[in-house]
Amino acid sequence: MGLEVRKATDSERPTIERLIQLYLYDMASEHPWPLEPDGRYAYDFLDRFWQHPYLLYADGDLAGFALVIRGCPITGRADCWFMAEFFVLRSYRRGGLGAEAARQAFGRHPGPWHVAVLQSNQPALAFWSRVLSVYHPIVTPTPFDGDDWLVHEFGA
Repeated sequence: MGLEVRKATDSERPTIERLIQLYLYDMASEHPWPLEPDGRYAYDFLDRFWQHPYLLYADGDLAGFALVIRGCPITGRADCWFMAEFFVLRSYRRGGLGAEAARQAFGRHPGPWHVAVLQSNQPALAFWSRVLSVYHPIVTPTPFDGDDWLVHEFGA
């Protein structure tokens, strides 16, 4: 399967906004997320996380997105990259596309990285544990904003 990790343009922001709804729907099974009266999930982080947005394509078809930012909002460390959001559509999971997309994103931003995962999100913990094992991360339990996170710190 051909993977393309492409920097999203401002005109593609609505595409990522729609994908975020699917992302939050998936996450809601592991972590409650508020639903607005109009039936959409409330998400007010996109302005903050719109620094290095990427769209993921599998053989030319939209397959997900990644939002990379400078600085980790969970640890407060400013001199690192942070995977703010990462999502692969269900139909593209378990084939290595997500792992390769993450590696490509890391490669575009060399240096220290933080990837934080909610401890309640078992599927994400398993995914990131597999993907990040080659980087030998330091994993630190970190409480933040009422939730328990595992912060993976590594260099790419």
